[in-house]
Amino acid sequence: MKKILLLCSLALTGIIGATVVSCGGDTPNPTPDNPGGNNGGNNNNNNNDDTFDTSKNISLYSRESGSGTRECFFEGIGYGDVKKDDKWNKGVTVSAQSSNGAIMSAVGSDQYALGYCSLDSLDTVSTIKGLKFNGVEASNETVVDGTYGLQRNFNYVVRDSALYTDAKKAKAKEAFEVFMTESSEGLQAIAAQGGILTKNVITAKKWSEIAAEKFPGLDIDGVELRACGSTSVEKVLGGLAASFEELTGCKVSPNQSGSGDAVKGVTASGEGAEIYGDIGFLSREINAEEKASLNTNNTNGAICKDAVVPIVNVKNTAVENVTADILAKAYKGEVKTWSAFIEAIK
Repeated sequence: MKKILLLCSLALTGIIGATVVSCGGDTPNPTPDNPGGNNGGNNNNNNNDDTFDTSKNISLYSRESGSGTRECFFEGIGYGDVKKDDKWNKGVTVSAQSSNGAIMSAVGSDQYALGYCSLDSLDTVSTIKGLKFNGVEASNETVVDGTYGLQRNFNYVVRDSALYTDAKKAKAKEAFEVFMTESSEGLQAIAAQGGILTKNVITAKKWSEIAAEKFPGLDIDGVELRACGSTSVEKVLGGLAASFEELTGCKVSPNQSGSGDAVKGVTASGEGAEIYGDIGFLSREINAEEKASLNTNNTNGAICKDAVVPIVNVKNTAVENVTADILAKAYKGEVKTWSAFIEAIK
């Protein structure tokens, strides 16, 4: 009887074992024609292999022409020739991404990618990692003390109040500008979304005090303002908009498409224009050509600082620090593979 039970047990074990093996049957064993099994020996840069192969080519990613983040990055690494236009060297392929979110997503999907993004958004995507620049990690402290080199202001510019036919909307625009630059609630909203403050929240006045002094009887509940410009500022803008609406009932809607549209938007003839904004944001300084289209009523300034961070895919375990020189060489096509990139850093 014991022998019968033992044989039955062995037979059952064999069946279960066969069943377990067959569950993985959709992954065929490697063959000469298919050395990677189902992966097919995939040699492109979008594989899911956790092993980082340094012999692979570097996939280059950049923001689009007109991006303030792009200007800061390429000026900072000493390759200003391409900060505004796609004047890449012959044979160099760079994938242009239309927003801060888009470049983070692209780098997060490509194991062998190299790109850059805004510090205030870095922690929102788990599939990328930031690199030290010239040995310094980007942080609030290193931006404020100046030791981190790739940094810039988040700037704003507003529409001329004389262009409004709706006095309540003009007043709402003026109130929002003061709220984000002077009030403790506005500064707290900026800091909460990763903006690096240069003003002291503790000494700033509360919005209720400011409103009583500068906007007595303010009633802008239900008014809607439109923002335009930099996509890198969008996270900070979202925090400001939520706080301002909670306190005033005025909604600020983001329509961000890039720093190049900030001045265009606030100087557009009317709300029917393709690009329109009551307030525009830039992740760079307003250039001379843009300044020429503004007047004294288009007030502007900085709301906070931010850093631009070189980024790679989180599976890139070979690189933690980069220099301006090696980044420039990579985007110039002088260094093509990750092994050459790593060797050049040493």
